[in-house]
Amino acid sequence: MNFINDGNQYPVFSRQQIIGLEKSAFANHNISACTLMQNAGQAAFTLIQQLYPKTRQVLIVAGGGNNAGDGYVLARLLKKHNIGCCVMPVVPVTQLRADARRAQHEFALDAGVHIDASSDLPDCDLIVDAMFGTGLSRPIEGSLAAIIKAVNHSPAPVLCLDIPSGLNADTGNPAGACVQASATITFIGLKSGLLTGQARDYTGEVIVDPLGLPGALISQAEKLGHTIARPSPNRLLGARRQSSYKNNHGHVLVIGGNRGYANAARLAGQAAARSGAGLVSVATHAGSVAPIAAACASLMVTGIDTGSDLTGLLKKADVIVLGPGLGQDKWAQKLFARVIESKLPMVIDADALRLLSQNPGRCDHWILTPHPGEAAQLLATRKQDIQSQRVACARAIQEQYAGVTILKGAGTLVCHQQQIGFCTHGNASLATGGTGDVLTGIIAGLVAQGASLADAGHCAVALHGRAAESVSKTGQRGVLAEDLFTAIYTLVNQ
Repeated sequence: MNFINDGNQYPVFSRQQIIGLEKSAFANHNISACTLMQNAGQAAFTLIQQLYPKTRQVLIVAGGGNNAGDGYVLARLLKKHNIGCCVMPVVPVTQLRADARRAQHEFALDAGVHIDASSDLPDCDLIVDAMFGTGLSRPIEGSLAAIIKAVNHSPAPVLCLDIPSGLNADTGNPAGACVQASATITFIGLKSGLLTGQARDYTGEVIVDPLGLPGALISQAEKLGHTIARPSPNRLLGARRQSSYKNNHGHVLVIGGNRGYANAARLAGQAAARSGAGLVSVATHAGSVAPIAAACASLMVTGIDTGSDLTGLLKKADVIVLGPGLGQDKWAQKLFARVIESKLPMVIDADALRLLSQNPGRCDHWILTPHPGEAAQLLATRKQDIQSQRVACARAIQEQYAGVTILKGAGTLVCHQQQIGFCTHGNASLATGGTGDVLTGIIAGLVAQGASLADAGHCAVALHGRAAESVSKTGQRGVLAEDLFTAIYTLVNQ
């Protein structure tokens, strides 16, 4: 059993890939569905002892499939350990699947577990959601939605088995009513729907338990990708030699900051510096030079009028940031056309992504960092289509444009060679202007110091998320993009 924010990396699967793992376990490892059910019930019981040790009365809300079977096994264990337990079935006994019916009789009824088919939730210390697992294919409506509403309004904490009932296991978006958990223990492997989309509004803390499946079986199985491990820039970049100087640590060139948008370029540049880049230059609109230079004396700021003005700056740079505050006017278009010809590594963000969508191409030495609206432009679709299929859309952008794609949002995704890195760090404090520019600067700062594009992308999104967690311990409202800088400095030196 592992809490997924423990800093380690865990494989992530689609629903169909989990089904394939189960079938392989049944066929090749002498593991039965009943064994998995018993292991799931035991894992849930162990977690309850760990997270809710003072619990004296548990309500298990059970459906009709194997998820309910897990709940019935749990009920027997609670009864055995003298913890009060009531099972509230939400489907008639005649609709129970074979394994769930067997579990109800062998693990619950025979142990004397109280089963109450009333639709009113009794008083309890903990609610366990064992209604619907990963196979739910229709929205939850009517009386079932009313039960979920009652669960969500209960003052008791809620533990979900495998996945919150109503949440799509692949997309992380709810289908109608959806249980809002305090914690979710998921079985065999992490499902992508627990990590992106709207998942964080429903899952609570996520714990994964392999249910006794062999580690080799899980590690060798087809998967979507992995969670992103706790960032370690020192491991990625190596320790700094005490004799090093600024030119040993890379030169970032930020291009953007059109009239009225100076601070976007400044935030990106300052983040690159805070991430460890040796030198950071900003090529910007003439009207933005003074405000950027005044706000951060560490940045070398140059006003430019045309693409040809960039030639000397490009020769000195190791990596380019293109887009923060760039705009889409003639000035921006000229700079975009000049930079896109460069062979330097580059991070494409903000307005430059919109210009790229109008002039699509492929490049192996860029990182694209769209939020959902920009991703929709890159794929010529709607924003809601991006949010409804985030994993598929991240893969589609990476396939169409090459390089590395970072699809920002709750559960940021990093896609490289069609494998997905799932970021489990960060929170709603990042929902404020300028934090995307900060992420862009962190990426460029790591690339400037020698990280590969993929490694820089994975490390940067985790650093960005961890910095947000660090500065928002008092609360997630009112955090400014600038507040992240001190935390970034601390994290890159851990």
